[in-house]
Amino acid sequence: MHVLTTVVGKRTEHWTDLFDILCEQPDVTLTVLAADVSPVTRRELSRLARVHRRLRYHVVPHLLGESLTGHMASVLFRIPGQHDVTTARPDILHVIGEAAYLTTWQALRLRQRCWAGVPTSLYAAQNVVTRFPAPFPRIERQAYLSVDHAFPITPAALNVLRVKGYRGPATIVPLGVDTRAFQPLPATATGSPFTVGFVGRFEPHKGVHNLLRAAELIDCDVLLVGDGSLSDDVDQAAARRPGRVLRHRWVGHDELPALLNEMHVLAMPSVEVVQRNTVPWIGIPLREQFGRVLVEAMACGVPVVGSDVGEIPHVVGDAGLIFPAGDVPALAARLARLRDEPALTAELASRGLRQASAEFSWNRIADTLCTTWRGLRSPTRYLRTPPAEAGQPNREAIA
Repeated sequence: MHVLTTVVGKRTEHWTDLFDILCEQPDVTLTVLAADVSPVTRRELSRLARVHRRLRYHVVPHLLGESLTGHMASVLFRIPGQHDVTTARPDILHVIGEAAYLTTWQALRLRQRCWAGVPTSLYAAQNVVTRFPAPFPRIERQAYLSVDHAFPITPAALNVLRVKGYRGPATIVPLGVDTRAFQPLPATATGSPFTVGFVGRFEPHKGVHNLLRAAELIDCDVLLVGDGSLSDDVDQAAARRPGRVLRHRWVGHDELPALLNEMHVLAMPSVEVVQRNTVPWIGIPLREQFGRVLVEAMACGVPVVGSDVGEIPHVVGDAGLIFPAGDVPALAARLARLRDEPALTAELASRGLRQASAEFSWNRIADTLCTTWRGLRSPTRYLRTPPAEAGQPNREAIA
């Protein structure tokens, strides 16, 4: 089964973990078409191509791009007419990108022109019903009519698909974690100071300021991994509390497990903001669509604390503590509980490990994807019909 998948944007390193697992499926040949991706993603794709003989990748030039517009929806592939990617007909086209993305529109046009009839699946993470300016609504509608199966990552993402008009079959498939790399490590020291960790972009909607204030309230150490527009503020906090606030550069997946294992708890104190960097007269609410680092911390046996914004409570489940977004004393109280109640900390760590393995491992997700794709290839595969015409509900499975 030859699967051609598209992926764009700077924050795409985690998809290489899925590609690695997919290539271990005995009947899968994988081609990756990528653009505007990070250097880390390029390096990982190159490494995987050396490891797996059934993986090929093409990082092609792009127009516009995330750095210019602030949104992955604006990325455009620049694919020459006789490019290798157009010559080998795939069995499945899988688009990692929202329905309104320009690259989704390009992928569907490519299918129509070069591989008519190839079944197509679509990733979906959008958890807020947003009305985009022209021409994006038209692109979105065309995608919903063309896609054979959708893979929303949460129930909220599935609801957005339905509200916006997608009537086809859907399977909820979360983002995953490579449980071979992300796992608990033996403790290197006893009696180390209680350390709260943060991994992500240093941006206002990530709640970095709130975390720094909460850590100061309970006088604990903070380890922050990442970068962003608030880096200077983090550095100033480190100067005020020397040795207590530590900042680490962005790291790849090979280094992140060790840093997570240095944390006693991982915090995701996100708040909701309105983004206006695509077009200034249209505000796009930013709510956490998933919080991938939460499941990476769980897989390492690190308890998690998150705000009640977006999909954080859904991902955390009963494996962590939730607090009202923006409430610094409430965040401090949750962190203090985990510092002062070792039995609770151990119980949440155990639940997180079970949840990461049972719900979020890339192995399980790859099995779900491949089972669906094999069904789409079947001559008797489900033919999509709107509910009003079919007289019965659409098939929806929660994986």
